[in-house]
Amino acid sequence: EQLATRAVFISNPHMYSATWSRILFHPGIVGALRDLIGPNIQWHHTVLHGKPPEIGTPFPMHQDYPFYPHDGPDFVACLIHLDETPLESGALRVVPGSNKLGPIEHITGEHTRPYLPPETYHPDTIDTVQIPAQPGDVIFFSYYTIHWSDVNRTDQWRKSVRIGYHTPETRPVGKAPEEQNNNLIV
Repeated sequence: EQLATRAVFISNPHMYSATWSRILFHPGIVGALRDLIGPNIQWHHTVLHGKPPEIGTPFPMHQDYPFYPHDGPDFVACLIHLDETPLESGALRVVPGSNKLGPIEHITGEHTRPYLPPETYHPDTIDTVQIPAQPGDVIFFSYYTIHWSDVNRTDQWRKSVRIGYHTPETRPVGKAPEEQNNNLIV
């Protein structure tokens, strides 16, 4: 029963499907990334997200930076929608212009994922834009962008795949330069 109330995350779907391996190199995605961060692009991660119907896990305001800390701003999330994502499905919400703020200190802990302090960053006090989507729609945003999602109030799962890309010059924080990293250049 607990599984039915929580979002499901599957890392590296490209390891199980040649289709997802090819999508990492999709000309439309790579072209948009070149426009955003330049001609040299390095893949970082791929995660399938599944939000269950009717009760599926809200996620408070946060940046992706604390999950994947790097030493520069050229890190972009590419969110590919697999299902219709109407407003009531807990569609992505973003804080316009927040990508210009840089890294913000998050609340962290042993049994929690990083999130922003709700007394300062709360949907009732900060303007957000909700982004409904159709299957196949792709959203690109900086890992500095403040975003969140609400409960999925529909009777359908909401699935998407998030792919992280950055420039090769952008290095992971806390790793030695010679330490193996995801070095796939797209």
